[in-house]
Amino acid sequence: MHRKKPSEEPMSLDGITPIPMPSPFQPEGSMPAKQTETQPKEESLPDELPVAPGSLRHRLEMGHATLPTCEPPSMAGQSVASDSRERDQSNEYTESVPSDEEVDASLSRERTGRSPQPHPVLQSLTLLATMGLMLLLARYTVPHIVEEIRYGWHRGELRAEYEIGNEGLRNVSLDSLSRAYQMVTSAVGPTVVHIDVERSVSEEDRSLQRLLGEDAYTLSDQGSGVVIDEDGYILTNRHVIADGVAISVTLSDGRRLPAALVGSDMPTDLAVLKVDADGLIPIQWGDSDELRVGSPVWAVGSPFGLDRTITFGILSGKHRVVRAGVQHGSSSRYQDFMQSDVAVNPGNSGGPLVDARGHLVGINTAIVGDTYQGVSFSIPSNVTRQIYERLRETGRVERGWLGVLLSEVPDSMHRGDDLRVRGALVSGVTGDNSPAAIAGLEVGDIVLKIDDVRVSDVGHLMRLIANLGEGTLLKIDALRDGDPMTFDVRLSRRPENLDR
Repeated sequence: MHRKKPSEEPMSLDGITPIPMPSPFQPEGSMPAKQTETQPKEESLPDELPVAPGSLRHRLEMGHATLPTCEPPSMAGQSVASDSRERDQSNEYTESVPSDEEVDASLSRERTGRSPQPHPVLQSLTLLATMGLMLLLARYTVPHIVEEIRYGWHRGELRAEYEIGNEGLRNVSLDSLSRAYQMVTSAVGPTVVHIDVERSVSEEDRSLQRLLGEDAYTLSDQGSGVVIDEDGYILTNRHVIADGVAISVTLSDGRRLPAALVGSDMPTDLAVLKVDADGLIPIQWGDSDELRVGSPVWAVGSPFGLDRTITFGILSGKHRVVRAGVQHGSSSRYQDFMQSDVAVNPGNSGGPLVDARGHLVGINTAIVGDTYQGVSFSIPSNVTRQIYERLRETGRVERGWLGVLLSEVPDSMHRGDDLRVRGALVSGVTGDNSPAAIAGLEVGDIVLKIDDVRVSDVGHLMRLIANLGEGTLLKIDALRDGDPMTFDVRLSRRPENLDR
């Protein structure tokens, strides 16, 4: 489209000579010759020339490229910028032309419709190698990681206990702790009694006294006890009052009263006395099974005749078997003691062992050696309470009797993983009419269970049988030559001569 040439032309500074300027409305043929010479001449390629693979013409024919479209300039004076953009676009198209190998790969993908896949065998081997490497890493790293986590958790617990302990110690008042000790003494002191015993002198002791110029027919001994009931029942050790011809009790208020023996039990070394008095203050029962090792305990008694002496310590162990009271016939197998480091000396026997609430958790009975050496023993309160109730009711403790001789199971005959649970070996059967013989037990059998209760050792089996009464029917699981066997046994009454 051609427009008319404007009538006015720009003038020079002198206002006379006109300045020639190109017009955007000037036709192509009217452009100056100097400007048209700078434009490249377009020459068309003959159709018969060969087309190189990958060239722009080849891509145009294959449909992989398009020619840019050029729009006419909208304003005058933009021809130079348009030429620059055309050169940039031509360079862009030139740089984006792919190589021959890329063209071949593209054509191959178009023909097959998918990209090349790796070899399946190589892929499987790579997967197996990766899995093996992961397993190898887990084998050597996972245990170390677990161990570090476990130790870190344990160290965290220790650190927390340390911080809690320090914080608690800062808040503890020694005055309040001292008052707690004093309150325990106030709660237990009125329940403790001092016992004096006159024993008959044997012929040997009497002959010795005659040589020394003495003519005494009795010997004095002493011990401790604790009021159990306000009706006048007092609990003490059997060996304290054994062979006594006269027993007297001194109460906490200073009253001295004669005491009568209600009954005694040799296997547990316990005895019950009775005094006629009013205004007695009994002690409260505690639970020895709930008392844990390390708990604070107090012992009250009359060591060396010093009545109402109180000592303090901790519970050091439970279920100890020692030879306590055997000098007066007590059994060393039946004992089931609690161990503590409370200072206990001769004269403390029969006195109470109490917990932090002032409740009775044991009866002090024995020490190691003639004087205190840091280890003392007491009868648990749960055992003491059962024996006390039987003695108070009947004056004696009737126990079941199996009729066997027992010995420890040697290592060569032990079966199981726990060496502390061995059972008991039958080393003898007492007569054909004993419950064991009637049930079919034989020498060499290993008793493992009594009514589904696992037997730890000989002492444990004796306590289980002794706590059952006459006529009790029970089931015994045993081993005979490695073969399991079961026996139904009905217990008899324990012969009286075994308790003397």
